[in-house]
Amino acid sequence: MKMIEYSKYLALAIALVTVAGCDDAKLSTIDNGLYIEEAAPSNTFGQQIEAQLVDEGDVMKTLTVRLVRAINQDVTVTLDIDQQLITDYNNKNEASYELLPEEFRSFERQVTIPAGEISAPSVNLTIKPFTTPNNEAYAIPIRITSVTGPVDMIGNANHILYLLTSPNKQKALILKSGNATSMTFNNEIPADQWTIEYWIKFDNTTGQPTGDWVGPSNITFRRNIFTDNSAPISFNGILLRYWADGADKIGPTLQCQLDGNYFDSEEFWYPDTWYHIAYTYDGSMLRLYKDGTLNRSKADSRNFSFKSISLAQSFGWRMQVEYAQIRLWNKCLADNAIQEGMSRQIPGDSENLIGYWKCDEGKENILKDSSPNGNDITINGTPAWSKQYNFYHPND
Repeated sequence: MKMIEYSKYLALAIALVTVAGCDDAKLSTIDNGLYIEEAAPSNTFGQQIEAQLVDEGDVMKTLTVRLVRAINQDVTVTLDIDQQLITDYNNKNEASYELLPEEFRSFERQVTIPAGEISAPSVNLTIKPFTTPNNEAYAIPIRITSVTGPVDMIGNANHILYLLTSPNKQKALILKSGNATSMTFNNEIPADQWTIEYWIKFDNTTGQPTGDWVGPSNITFRRNIFTDNSAPISFNGILLRYWADGADKIGPTLQCQLDGNYFDSEEFWYPDTWYHIAYTYDGSMLRLYKDGTLNRSKADSRNFSFKSISLAQSFGWRMQVEYAQIRLWNKCLADNAIQEGMSRQIPGDSENLIGYWKCDEGKENILKDSSPNGNDITINGTPAWSKQYNFYHPND
């Protein structure tokens, strides 16, 4: 263990000397270094951005201020909030994080590394369960803002940004064949780029176990759940439909049809499983993301204009599908933006959000559009509503 510690410090010293060049006169003040241990994973000393789930109880994180090597005098360090870290992250990642209000966070602002010691006592950052009245995304940005002592800070390890997630918990909409619905928007919405995203689950209502799910011999079984040509969600000119078998004849596939351009997903979809689906279009390439991971892509170039949405089209008589968080954007979301927002609710006034049906009403047959466009959907017939799911881990 001592050899590992020594190697780490030696590497840091070499890095510092490299930065300092050959001016020996300056080494007396910069041959040591100060950093936040939690912001230097694997001793890389780059900015640490950490995602943190905050659910029902307090969350405790530690912040440990360290030196490369001990010195013969105390070093006093001040930690504080740095809003610029959030601004920089939002600009780089198309995100909309806000600073967590002070009543939900606390930490000691000043620590001292005693003379002859490597580190100060760890500081506890306490994060309390918070409310999101407008579905805000929150973060806590912490930086070393001042140092009393003959040492400088190392690279970007003087700060750390916690991205907080408060999971979306809601009931889901359940539709069957008798609930087929189409709704024309109040106004046509042009979109040079776009993103469609939603959570979806196909329920196995057959009573037959899904152990023998894959392969040609089970096509009839799969058609009861993933009926051929069924389209749980579609928009004008963008038909999103399922087939019980894809080209490889081993399992269901999700197909996107853009007026003749067919684009198939991989062939592994299972019933009784929630999936997050996102289609993005940047003007030249169509991409499908499954649970936040790129699944397939295909070149395409055309003009789009959104006029209507359809739900539960061409369902088989045994089909039953659950829905949550249907979103329509007139921008192409980056993969990190999809991953960042998929498990939580978002503000209805988010930039470029042109349709947002949470499907969380839990009663009656009207799906409210939380975007500024107000295209509420009246479901044909009487839909059912599920139990409450936690969309941070909906399949648990």
